[in-house]
Amino acid sequence: MADPRLPLIATRLARGDAPAAITLADTLLAENALAMPDRVAALVLRARAFEAMADRDRAIVDLEGALALDASQAKVWNELGLVCADAGRLERAIAAFEHAVRVDRGYARGWNNLGNALRGHGRIADAVRAAENATAADAGYVLAWANLGTLRREAGDDAGAAVALRRALELAPEHVGALRTLGGLLRERSDLMGAAEAFRRVASLDTRDGNVSLQLGATLAEADDLPAARDAFAEALRRDPLLLRAKLGEQLLLPMIPDGIEALTRARDDYAQGMTVLERVLPTMASTLTPARVVDELRHTNFLLAYQGEDDTIFQRRYGDLVGTVVSAQAPAWRQSMPRRASAGSRIRVGFASTFFRDCTAGRYFEHWITDLPRADFEVFVYHLLPQRDALTERLAARADHFRHLPWWRPSQAAPRIRADALDILIYPELGMGAVTFALAALRLAPVQCAAWGHPVTTGHDTVDVYISCGAMEPADSAQHYRESLLLLPGIGTLYAMPAAPANATRAGFGLPPDVPLLLCPQSLFKIHPDNDALYARILREVPAAELVLFEGREPQLTQRFRTRLEAAGVAGERMRFLPQCGHDDYLRINAVCDLMLDTLHWSGGNTSLDALASGLPMVTLPGRFMRGRQSAGMLRLMGLDDLIVADRDAYVRLAAVLARDADRRQEIAARIRAAHRRIFDDRAPIDALTALLRQL
Repeated sequence: MADPRLPLIATRLARGDAPAAITLADTLLAENALAMPDRVAALVLRARAFEAMADRDRAIVDLEGALALDASQAKVWNELGLVCADAGRLERAIAAFEHAVRVDRGYARGWNNLGNALRGHGRIADAVRAAENATAADAGYVLAWANLGTLRREAGDDAGAAVALRRALELAPEHVGALRTLGGLLRERSDLMGAAEAFRRVASLDTRDGNVSLQLGATLAEADDLPAARDAFAEALRRDPLLLRAKLGEQLLLPMIPDGIEALTRARDDYAQGMTVLERVLPTMASTLTPARVVDELRHTNFLLAYQGEDDTIFQRRYGDLVGTVVSAQAPAWRQSMPRRASAGSRIRVGFASTFFRDCTAGRYFEHWITDLPRADFEVFVYHLLPQRDALTERLAARADHFRHLPWWRPSQAAPRIRADALDILIYPELGMGAVTFALAALRLAPVQCAAWGHPVTTGHDTVDVYISCGAMEPADSAQHYRESLLLLPGIGTLYAMPAAPANATRAGFGLPPDVPLLLCPQSLFKIHPDNDALYARILREVPAAELVLFEGREPQLTQRFRTRLEAAGVAGERMRFLPQCGHDDYLRINAVCDLMLDTLHWSGGNTSLDALASGLPMVTLPGRFMRGRQSAGMLRLMGLDDLIVADRDAYVRLAAVLARDADRRQEIAARIRAAHRRIFDDRAPIDALTALLRQL
């Protein structure tokens, strides 16, 4: 029979009187004759009292003492793990949770806590297995299913994450954590309406959470519902007036699919006014925030600005100066200059940070910058900031001297990790596409910091010293378009591997008509400036049999909005073929079955043009004012295909119409393209030039 004084200690604890509980436990534990089970219970109760007083060290001593007397207590091992985790002793916590589940393999709570601790230690795969054991031990354990969904998402298993999250919501339809994670997952998978609905449900369940209204606003902005997005950002600020990200989102909203030129003009005017507001209020909003929160609250990019065909240098500089002002005032240590290492005789430490180190445009463009730098001269660090890993990611991990996987780390978490590596040079391949890297670039994490043209527009940050671009693609006055010092590489600026042509490319496989000229416009819809609409209409009038092949947007309403805009410009609906998004092999097959690529004004093809040229697909291009509208022209000049580059829009229409009608001419051009492949694909010259440039820096 348990000692009757134990319930008295528990009662004192329940009343919040931890000192009295400790006094009673001390008296009890001073008795040498106290039975071992009672001694264990008293130690556990006293540990809880110490924890209630935030004396975790003494709580840990008591719990360890209890377990020294009886190591078979799974719940006490679990309690020790929780206290150790709260005390920041993560490895000790993991060991305690492992003891708990070793004692009781069916202890679901212990498995779940082990998963959380392993996640905190960066051991995501082990954490997933622990969470799976928790749900196997108790199939009705809602929190374990929700945690399993979060962990699978962080491991890059989106399908498995969705299964776990939906199971959690079957058990508890209003589980806020599962709904929030599901919303983020759906947004990443381009189910914007599903994501918005999940975030709305969370917002209705927790009326104080500003972050969920912020996520709702960002999702609605991606779906191009700008009035609703603005309302959501305003609600986020009502809930938390210090949410800088919500203020940035509210003031710098831009349309995804503008209705026309006038809509673009209005959007840029609104953007300028929004910048003026932010310059006035943002420093004050940030003045009471901690350094870590300030840096994290600046996760924002002006991504859509670059697709509007105008000079963004002033806007980008204003934004960069604003962010710099806020960080310098609230987190000045992160902007301080870093001394160069005394590195004579040692390898140059070069870091690459991105959320796009996978098989995508930026990944394919910059893979060989990382893999092919000579290791005799360079020590390479890669910072991969998203969970997803694929074959390209693994190639980078295998070749890097140091591969840091930091999935979904906030800037305040990633910055110390990067700075601790004492880099000589830090390179961001595509600044402006990812919010985390754009915020990191406002800090000083290496003596020399560089951006590359994965998102070809100046960063605007005064902390980015060098912009590395492609000489063949830049105009004569290129330097004035950048805040950074502009350095140019030869060729297409990188070693781009020639894609292998997939077999079985047929029009029927994609539901395309067999006997009509197919004009491919492969860009994402938000990249297609309204100035292109009239060109398409004119070309289709010149070639009545031709059809325009495009790709659907992320949401049906985006596709419909773009379709409506083209119809207003005179393109008949039946002459548009919208194909669903697809994998790279199918994308190359689509190139192979089309007749001509229509390059877009203001923002030309980059990776899309390389894929077209790899497929032998002729194209027509009109170079723009800025590098982002001159990439295709640069490639064609390098290949000796200047006759596909036109000087004005009338010439564009004429050449496109001629090529659409003349199959023999297209075949002749396709043969010339294939003969010139070696001039742009698998070319080592840009890597050699990059090597020399980095040595110089």
